Amino acid sequence: MKRLFLLLFVSFIFANNALAESQNWQDLKPEVKQVLKQFENRWAELPENKRANLIKGANRWLSMTPEQKQVAGQRYKKWRDLKPAKREQLKQRFERFKKLPPETQNRLRDTFRQFKKLTPAQRKKLREKFKNLSPEKRRQLIKRMQQRQKHRRARKGG
Repeated sequence: MKRLFLLLFVSFIFANNALAESQNWQDLKPEVKQVLKQFENRWAELPENKRANLIKGANRWLSMTPEQKQVAGQRYKKWRDLKPAKREQLKQRFERFKKLPPETQNRLRDTFRQFKKLTPAQRKKLREKFKNLSPEKRRQLIKRMQQRQKHRRARKGG
């Protein structure tokens, strides 16, 4: 049950604000009601966007494999263990990310995937190297990376 709540909470925080089909408790599918049963008594009092996100999270939970549910539970545990200030910082960062153009979001996702492919030692070395750069050198590096990305996209498109 804790894992279920974990997933629902994370889904609520990170889900977009798209509205689900029906938000009346009696209209929900039985399996969705089962996942959301802890919210039944206060369902009508919840804001519309929260209900929509909870429904979306429940549907996502129901479509997950046991392995995916396990990963989601582990991620929620990590989230829950964060200090409130760190959680708030991450929420704000995510809100800024959602406001970025899709192309920029995809570029950031690709960069993060590449970073995650590095070994822990390589990641640590890269972090330290970046951390030790002066603010001006950081700006120059970021500008060069953006120019390289534009050049790659131009080659792919042409």
